[in-house]
Amino acid sequence: MNAQTSYVNFNGNILDESQPIFTAANRAFRYGDALFETIRLMNGEILYFEKHLKRLHKGMELLGMTPNDDLTFHNLYLSIRHLDQVNRLKGNGRIRLEVFRDDGGLYTPQSNSVSYLIEVSHLENKEYRLNDHGLKIEVYTEIKKPVSRLSNLKSANALYYVMAGLHKKRTGTGDCLVLNTDGRVAEAISSNIFYLKKSELYTPALTEACVAGVMREVIIERLRENGQAVHEAGISVEELLYADEIFLSDVIHGIRWVGAFREKRYFHTWSKSFLRDLNPLQIKKI
Repeated sequence: MNAQTSYVNFNGNILDESQPIFTAANRAFRYGDALFETIRLMNGEILYFEKHLKRLHKGMELLGMTPNDDLTFHNLYLSIRHLDQVNRLKGNGRIRLEVFRDDGGLYTPQSNSVSYLIEVSHLENKEYRLNDHGLKIEVYTEIKKPVSRLSNLKSANALYYVMAGLHKKRTGTGDCLVLNTDGRVAEAISSNIFYLKKSELYTPALTEACVAGVMREVIIERLRENGQAVHEAGISVEELLYADEIFLSDVIHGIRWVGAFREKRYFHTWSKSFLRDLNPLQIKKI
């Protein structure tokens, strides 16, 4: 295989990524009728794979999608490992697994059967590393995210994040926070948010319209196992100005610390220490 060619897995078939796959009738393209998982491959291990599949299957059930026989732990694990090999990722990369309802129908689907696509890209880091410079964050206020059961899904319907991304680009900031329709903090563009105040952690509850992030779940579980208080609650923008530290979480970066929000500046002592504690867990075998 040509070293310059990248490959994807479409319904179990390995294809050149430049090869056309979809038609104009694709429901992910037409209606955002799709879910996806962004998964970290690190040191040859697929991190938190069971949690990703649990979230995916839960979302499919909510959307009324019929499970595909290929979407099992065993089959997907082998498919990802195969893509790792043919794309020469050397055990480190970003995996995107997307599941979408098959073609047919307008808003009302003709069928609830699904197809899937797995894409990969190489990442250099073999462990989570804290960002050298703290992120400067802003708040995107023009369009707010509704509070509903759909809000927790990692779906292809991502216009809130696209608009927040454009705002981030215009303002030259490191990330932007998305608000829910009650005006409280939901999350960042592609991350969940935590803040530390007097040795206690706070993060928006799932009822605040944030995505049910896998790294968010890992962090909460890990901290509570160690007796650390973590509060899942509604968080106002103003509360962030009284925080000692703020960090964003996602499975690709682990955590990223925030250095500035409006006039406030933040430390990252706790975040740095926690990331050292978190990293050994990434080597856990599946």
